[in-house]
Amino acid sequence: MNAEHQRLWSSLQQQGLVEGSPPVPGEAGSPWYISVFMGFFGWLAALFLFLAIALLFFFDLELDWFFESPLLLWTIGLLLIGIAFWLLRSAASEFVRHMALAFSLAGQGFVAWGSFGGADAIGATLLITGFQILLAVFMPDFIHRVFSTCIAALGLLVFVELPLLNVVAGGTVLAFTGWVWLHEFQFPRMLPALRAWGYGGVLALVTSRSEIVLGLNWSVWNGALDTLPAIYGWSAPLLEGLAAVYIVYSVCQRLQTAVWVQILALCALTALALASADAPGLLVCMMVIVLGQAGSNTLLKSIGIAGLLFYVSAFYYQLHVTLMVKAQILLATGLLLLAVRWLMLRLVNGQAGEHP
Repeated sequence: MNAEHQRLWSSLQQQGLVEGSPPVPGEAGSPWYISVFMGFFGWLAALFLFLAIALLFFFDLELDWFFESPLLLWTIGLLLIGIAFWLLRSAASEFVRHMALAFSLAGQGFVAWGSFGGADAIGATLLITGFQILLAVFMPDFIHRVFSTCIAALGLLVFVELPLLNVVAGGTVLAFTGWVWLHEFQFPRMLPALRAWGYGGVLALVTSRSEIVLGLNWSVWNGALDTLPAIYGWSAPLLEGLAAVYIVYSVCQRLQTAVWVQILALCALTALALASADAPGLLVCMMVIVLGQAGSNTLLKSIGIAGLLFYVSAFYYQLHVTLMVKAQILLATGLLLLAVRWLMLRLVNGQAGEHP
């Protein structure tokens, strides 16, 4: 530690903000955008690696039985993932880390191939989702955990066509993601893993609603939800609303806000949840913005704002109601939220003036 860092630590000690000896400085990690950029090329390398291994067996007619054996596909997939795990455990450079990512993604491709070759579509999707959860827990790499968490969450939110699971998945993933971001600093040893799980959950939540606004809601297409009582159609938004209440209430408790502030926040949340019933994605994106603001996370807020702009635009150009009705819904929601904000700021400033 240099003299400047020592003076800073001494100053923090005098203010009672820290205790004990200064921490040992560690290695500076790569910026997130460099990691994402390298991760993209890792995925591209995984695609070429997967194709190279597949073509090797495809052009050898004596080995075409390989693709008919789920056990062999799983074996080679797990072998590639094992190599990736070993490389990540001993990774000393960005190159090695992303080479390991390429091996892992190629291995996951073979595992997915073997899963769909030996089971029905729903069973294979559940198997892959569970496998991705294991990778998100045990793989010692940030980008890998983000990717695996996102795929696992999307499996629950979109790809698994089980009506009861589709009903509870949205609220469960939103509550889990909110808990991760609200408690990330309470577990310092798990901070990198928690942030990876948090980003993966956020990306899955923000992107999953696009299947509805783009007309790709498979559960509606195949009539799975038609076999359930009508109450199940309201259960999914209700559970998401309860998860949002948990997030807003937790943020209010962290900020130690007054009871009337919490009541106003819940009123605004209710209006947003009602608006989100006809405009999917609004509630989820607003919760991402709230979590980003509560944790002073600029990237998280940016993801929420980008998603919010997309879903508001998509809602405005959908044809299930007239443009006039949509404009009125957006106008009323916006005015209500602005009115709540103005009232909260006025009451807070008034209390600050009473207690100088």
